[in-house]
Amino acid sequence: MADKGSVTGKIAHYIRKNIRNGNWTVGEKIPSENQLCEELGVSRVSVRSALQQFIALGILESVHGKGTFLISDDLSAFYSNVEEPAPTIDATETMKQILEFRSIVEPAVCAQVAQTASPELIAKLEGYLKAMKASVGKCEEFINADVAFHMEIINACGNDYTIAIMNETFQRRASLGKMLILSNGYYGGIYYHGILLDAFRKHDGKRARVMMEEHLQHGLYDLESDNLGQEKNDL
Repeated sequence: MADKGSVTGKIAHYIRKNIRNGNWTVGEKIPSENQLCEELGVSRVSVRSALQQFIALGILESVHGKGTFLISDDLSAFYSNVEEPAPTIDATETMKQILEFRSIVEPAVCAQVAQTASPELIAKLEGYLKAMKASVGKCEEFINADVAFHMEIINACGNDYTIAIMNETFQRRASLGKMLILSNGYYGGIYYHGILLDAFRKHDGKRARVMMEEHLQHGLYDLESDNLGQEKNDL
């Protein structure tokens, strides 16, 4: 059975396909969660996870008691305009190892920092997320804002050793960051960073840990999957 990440990815693929092909039009109510579950043979949890990605990007809107509506057909956040040769096996493996290492360190740091997040830290994270949203289609600027968001959290932990190691890790990640943009587009960072920011605002360390884990696992899944790249070629 496919893992949660792959199931959510397939649902997101289905939603994008219906928007891109004009099957769903702006202003129209899309099928209900129950209808999507039945049609795709998936759980409601997976459907909600996929829908939330589109809601976070301002493509869908959930109206209490009425359903979910398509409010924009702009899918640019899901695709990269970066023209690069296919990554080598060595580069892919390096990026995979970086994500695996980050999965060990960053969730614990997020859990710690979120509980005592200062207004100043939250304001900085808000600024970086705003910069990410403004940089859709501008790969280098997007990566810089993405890295700055994560390093701001790392710096707040106050552990010099962790800060030094993660700073070196992110320097390597920045040089390989286009790989994730090419396979994943821009939506993953915007979606998960928004949820992380909300956890920090609420000083919810447990949720911050869980969402950072999911964020990095999602990155690993997208790195290993060519689903979105195939979709881009279909445009």
